[in-house]
Amino acid sequence: MIPQLLLEEINLGEKDAKDYYKKYGKEELESALAQLKKSNQEILSAYPAPNFRPAVVGAGNGADKEAPAGKDKPNIYVRLNKARPFFFAAAAVLVLALCAPVTLNTIKSLGGSQSIRLKGSGQHQIRLYKQSGADAVQLKNGEAVKESDLVQITYIPGSYNYGVIFSVDGNGNITRHFPDASWQAEKLQKTGEEVPLAFSYELDDAPKYECFVFVASKNPFDFSKIESLDKNQISVDFLKKGSYLPKDCDGALFVLTKK
Repeated sequence: MIPQLLLEEINLGEKDAKDYYKKYGKEELESALAQLKKSNQEILSAYPAPNFRPAVVGAGNGADKEAPAGKDKPNIYVRLNKARPFFFAAAAVLVLALCAPVTLNTIKSLGGSQSIRLKGSGQHQIRLYKQSGADAVQLKNGEAVKESDLVQITYIPGSYNYGVIFSVDGNGNITRHFPDASWQAEKLQKTGEEVPLAFSYELDDAPKYECFVFVASKNPFDFSKIESLDKNQISVDFLKKGSYLPKDCDGALFVLTKK
């Protein structure tokens, strides 16, 4: 079977199809690429810009790009720990267009999924869901995931008003998830329910773990100092200690282990 990621990379010009003719067969590879292009065109026709336009979220390096959302059609963003142009296959994009952000009628809770609070008593939480067919299955803290799993982040603000959500992978790479464009804490939504971010993520091949942290405060704060941390010193234990949190901020942490 030809990997979907390889097809996307060839379609984007990152790799040369000729280099893979021997391994997968020229006819089979060209046929798969033609089908991908056809499916992409069908999706873009069904969800024309600006209502639907896939975009790339950079890995905390200022390269974030934003696609305007229509009133009834959510933005779909794709995130890789190593930031580079990448789009889901059209079929996967269609599933996300219909199911993301997470809606309550698609969530299947497994329980035992509360995030770990680092300090404070604001009762804020970060929750993670994995795409499973047409459903979003709630993950348990510490649950194992694998490369290519589709993950949705939601948060519960508790008593806090401003927040930043980021993650660190087993290679020490830091990725900002919320807000999109800077490390300035953004106003949190107070809906009385958990709030889904407006995009989902496909996990890459980073080893060991994906650790998600929700930093929150009652007042605005700047979290840009996170970029100055030595990634060789970052670990799950380090993130749990919370020494990197700004003054008057609380942290909620959620760890996924990598298969």
